[in-house]
Amino acid sequence: MQKILTIARREYQAMVATKAFVIGIAMMPILMLGGIWIPGLLKGMEKSENRKIAIVDGTGQLFAPLKMVADARNQMLIATTDDAPSETSDATTVGADENDKSGTGAKKKLTRDEEEDRRARETMGMEEIHRYVLEQFPAGKFDDTQRFELSEKIRNDELYAFIEIPADILDPKPVDPASPESFLLPEIIYVAQDAALADAKRWADSSLNQLIRASRLTSAGVSPMVLLELERKASVRGSGLFTRDEQGRITAEEKPNELASLFLPMGIMMLMFMIVMMSAQPMLESVLEEKTLRISEVLLGSANARQLMTGKLLGNVAGSLTVFVLYAGGAFIVANWKGYGDSIPFHVLPWFLIYQILAVLLYSSLFMAIAASVTQLREAQSLLMPVWMVMLMPMFIWFNVVREPNSMMATVLSLFPPSTPLMMTLRLATGAIIPLWQIVLSIVLLILGTAFGVIATSRIYRIGILWQGKTPKITELLGWLIHDPEVARKTA
Repeated sequence: MQKILTIARREYQAMVATKAFVIGIAMMPILMLGGIWIPGLLKGMEKSENRKIAIVDGTGQLFAPLKMVADARNQMLIATTDDAPSETSDATTVGADENDKSGTGAKKKLTRDEEEDRRARETMGMEEIHRYVLEQFPAGKFDDTQRFELSEKIRNDELYAFIEIPADILDPKPVDPASPESFLLPEIIYVAQDAALADAKRWADSSLNQLIRASRLTSAGVSPMVLLELERKASVRGSGLFTRDEQGRITAEEKPNELASLFLPMGIMMLMFMIVMMSAQPMLESVLEEKTLRISEVLLGSANARQLMTGKLLGNVAGSLTVFVLYAGGAFIVANWKGYGDSIPFHVLPWFLIYQILAVLLYSSLFMAIAASVTQLREAQSLLMPVWMVMLMPMFIWFNVVREPNSMMATVLSLFPPSTPLMMTLRLATGAIIPLWQIVLSIVLLILGTAFGVIATSRIYRIGILWQGKTPKITELLGWLIHDPEVARKTA
């Protein structure tokens, strides 16, 4: 036992007492989560600008009201930028909504959830900041020549986009119930360099369709106010399940906003993935270095292969717990600083540690076995590919799991030992009620799978650590796995 602890201490120091560890700790969150947070951090570098949009109004009726809506939106952006609200109340006035149904620019009161959602979108750089300046373009003889001229202006940055509104879009047409096409209006053409995902395209879609609907109602003798009255709707506020406290009072659990509910579980799953990756990869490099430089032969003179592997795994687990403490502590500080401390699911913490320890043992042992079987890092890449694919499997379907944490797919994958740690952590972080029997069964299956994996890989490690020459074939690895006495005798 003393030898195992000595090896574990040495592996722990080799893992955490290096500059590479410090740099990796700092860089890994940026590499894994930078796509979410970096746009928000760089938001201040992007300045708002007036984006000129040419409107080719074939109807002759939509440009003026559309310009009024654009001007109201611009005023709202200026107001929120110059005089942003400092506190959030249950109904905070933040300015006119760009989708204001009346098109009058009247201020809209946002609920607490809507305001938190706006703040989250702003933090992640998803808030719109550019103003739209509309210019009318003659629609009398608008053809491909004019389309090309406006496209050239877009290429030369003289224009941001142009919108072509068909002349017959307001004309009433008979509707045939047997023909779905008769329910559709003529298409509005939006032309820009970023036409696929542009915010201006979404704004024009919403605003123009509201104006077209109001105009058609007026033509039919119906006041647009009727449309506004019909479109009044009650907001649906998300709430947690109702519980009874110690005093007998019944209260509802508070739920985070939609963006937090979506990205918080993903962030927790990514945290576990980072810890496992930062723990398993050094094992691959350490074992490969010891084998290449014949250090392992010296170590085996003082301890057997089982003691050497056990000590390495224990030191690796201790290193992973250090990474967890650093990341979890940093995440807690940042969450409190940003005002999201109440959204941290502390109930996941005990399960997270259990799944993390088992995941580190399982994947570290696999990486060690692969390193012991090869002599160069490039030879390990082909053997590592299946392992990486299994590790990344939960990341391919995380969005579906967050939406339906108790679906059949999520349940089955959470009971599949190689994907259990990430999948169960993701499901638990959603806040959904996961049956206790599934949690217990997943831990039992993961313990059995980890024990089997460690025992199997220890056999490969025991023989492969002294293996020299060509890379063993799959059949030879299977021979080591079943501990073929003849193979063991030839390779010892």
